[in-house]
Amino acid sequence: MKRLLPALLGALLAAPALADDLALKVEHDITTLGADGVTRIVRFGERLIRRDNQSWVERILPPHAHEADEHKAGDKNHKHMDTSAAARWVVRSNDGKLRVRIVNEHERMIVDIAPVDYTNIGFDGKWSTANQLLDPEQLKRMKASSRSAPAGARWYEGGTAQTRVQVLWDAKEGYPRRIESANLAGTQRSTLIATRETMPARLPWTRLDGYVQKEYSDLLD
Repeated sequence: MKRLLPALLGALLAAPALADDLALKVEHDITTLGADGVTRIVRFGERLIRRDNQSWVERILPPHAHEADEHKAGDKNHKHMDTSAAARWVVRSNDGKLRVRIVNEHERMIVDIAPVDYTNIGFDGKWSTANQLLDPEQLKRMKASSRSAPAGARWYEGGTAQTRVQVLWDAKEGYPRRIESANLAGTQRSTLIATRETMPARLPWTRLDGYVQKEYSDLLD
């Protein structure tokens, strides 16, 4: 027994700390002025739910969104999963390795994503991004701002010579309440606003019974 204690203690110390419960509504607003003089505006919402070593991000699809309507109608021409609208489910093991899957409710399908395909689903492969929206390491490359902030949060600013980025960071919960980005030319700007929500009574990854399991390569056929 005495021999086992050091090994058990070492395993506990090596295991990553579990994240506190967090549920966020995330609103994106992106405006781009093209060389053709046309202003294009993209707006969409997502929900992030994290508990322990699991993170779930899903697109908020309004009623009559194209995918919902096509599947409801049983459109046989709609063969391929819309990966941008699918939920992203990330699980981190005790050794720090990630298992990344996308989940499509209408197809009742779970798709495993290999690291080589992370960029195809817009994921950078970092656990911190999966459960905090923004890697805190990025804050270390930014400087604290004097911009007025609500209690428990602080503004940081950074970017490049061509783009300015400001982040309102919630220090207690560890997530960005707001991210603002704009280029100096004034042709591109984006805003991300994250708002706390109540944790759902039933976690989304607990209601996947009966879903088909596939690999990402299956979607490319």
